Amino acid sequence: MHPLFFSQRSFLAVLFFWFVISTFITLLIIELLKAESIQGLVEECFSFITPWYFILIFFCFSNIHLCQRLPINRTPIFFIVIFQSIAGVFTVGLWLILGYIWSAEAVHLGIQYGREIYQLTFITNGVLATILYAVWVLLHYTYLTANTSEADNSEILRKRLLISEIELKTLKETVHPHFMYNSLNMLANLSQVTPEKIHGLCVQIADFLRYSVNYSKSERVTVAEEVTHIKNYLSIEQERYGQRCIVDFNIADKANSTEVIPLILFPLVENAVKHGIDASLEKGYIKIAIQKNDVGLQIEVKNSTDPLGGNRKGTGVGLSSLKKRLAGYYGSNATMVVESDDHEFVVKLHLPNRIPSQLRKPTGV
Repeated sequence: MHPLFFSQRSFLAVLFFWFVISTFITLLIIELLKAESIQGLVEECFSFITPWYFILIFFCFSNIHLCQRLPINRTPIFFIVIFQSIAGVFTVGLWLILGYIWSAEAVHLGIQYGREIYQLTFITNGVLATILYAVWVLLHYTYLTANTSEADNSEILRKRLLISEIELKTLKETVHPHFMYNSLNMLANLSQVTPEKIHGLCVQIADFLRYSVNYSKSERVTVAEEVTHIKNYLSIEQERYGQRCIVDFNIADKANSTEVIPLILFPLVENAVKHGIDASLEKGYIKIAIQKNDVGLQIEVKNSTDPLGGNRKGTGVGLSSLKKRLAGYYGSNATMVVESDDHEFVVKLHLPNRIPSQLRKPTGV
């Protein structure tokens, strides 16, 4: 159905505008037929021409379906011109046939010269109807383009709002009071046993919190910055777990300068600590590998699991939130694959080498 039918005010406005156009065309026809011997020329033309042209608008309305099937941004101009021309000839032809029938039936309504007017102005009416049809094609494409642009902008805004909401939840999880409580408790214990370690750990905790709090101000960070942030986090956790936590980094040099969204590693490593190290009775490991090639960035975080250990319940913000953030920023170009068995849990990310520009966070968001 044509969009105008959904708005009564717009539909009536267009009908009024079209009535004005039909009236001007009728006056033009009268001017052209002044030399002909037609009695009551003005009354005959207004009775025959005006309603005929008024019906033409409904023929033009049907063109929007063809415009929707041939979107201007995804269809070659050559095909648009060919198919719209064929549709125009067909539509105007039907309208002229309707005029021929109307000229015959008009006699029964007291319009005596309908057939003469039709025959004398056949070419003129064909040309005018073709021009009006072409105008409606342009109007339909303008409307559809504006409507598509508005829908695209709404979708981008929706994704940005979703990203901001998820990032806020991630930030709250990063500076969770439970983490602060454990860190302060660890520092208190160290002050009695090995106070010389406190200064270095305080610096690492401060760097970790500074990065976590300030990340929302950054649109992108490098892999090297993310790795440094994770090293700070794991250093703190290693102090808590001691020999129970073995950490291994395998970061390709050419991956260090690649730009990614902030805090992309933290949910993976935090998940590995909670469900791998903390839940294990024996010592475990966390291995972080990042490689880069022409296809994109490959991130792999794996941790050991202990089937005999406890199954620590998550907080609800973790891998699922990261998956939503990836979808919001990278769309279908990013993937997350989770593999697990009785002894190991692995999360693999594939990211494109660049963040799509239309989804980058605008200033102030």
